[in-house]
Amino acid sequence: TAPTATPTTGATVTPTPTFGPPPAVIINEIDADTPGTDADEFIELYDGGVGNTDLSGTVVVLFNGSDDASYDNAIDLDGYSTNSLGYLVIGSASVPNVDIVAFTTNGLQNGADAVALYQGHDTDFPNDTPVTAVNLIDAVVYDTNDGDDTGLLSVLLNPGEPQVNEGANGMSGDESIGRCPNGSGGAMNTTAYTT
Repeated sequence: TAPTATPTTGATVTPTPTFGPPPAVIINEIDADTPGTDADEFIELYDGGVGNTDLSGTVVVLFNGSDDASYDNAIDLDGYSTNSLGYLVIGSASVPNVDIVAFTTNGLQNGADAVALYQGHDTDFPNDTPVTAVNLIDAVVYDTNDGDDTGLLSVLLNPGEPQVNEGANGMSGDESIGRCPNGSGGAMNTTAYTT
């Protein structure tokens, strides 16, 4: 669809892209800290088991907690769908069942940082884009025994939802964070995440 804009007297008009309803997909699991050089990192998306959900018009964006802005390249999901079981895995080539190879080593920072799923495209999120809730579908703010990042929490999650600590059990290199059971908790809610 064509971009739309609302003019304001004396203001510069910036087109805001409009999208249809977002796909019913959430961030289901993340592993940002793996043994050694973090060569087995991944992000798992899940559509609740529907399967074959078209992800065109969505993008995964990584946010750095040090400045609450995007880092590395956003991952455009145009042309991708979840598999027949409802999953899509983004990660390193060494990750089993990876669908999109987006990292080599140290692709996901260990925290406090965030992974967010938006309606949009990679070009909407160049490096150093400030964190935003515009067109947000889901997000996870996580860490490995770091303090809470209130800047990311207040924008990306529903009020009162916690930052998730991959190092909660003292084994962040050997554990991931994921919704338990799969798909539970709802978008922008993190209380269902466990290590």
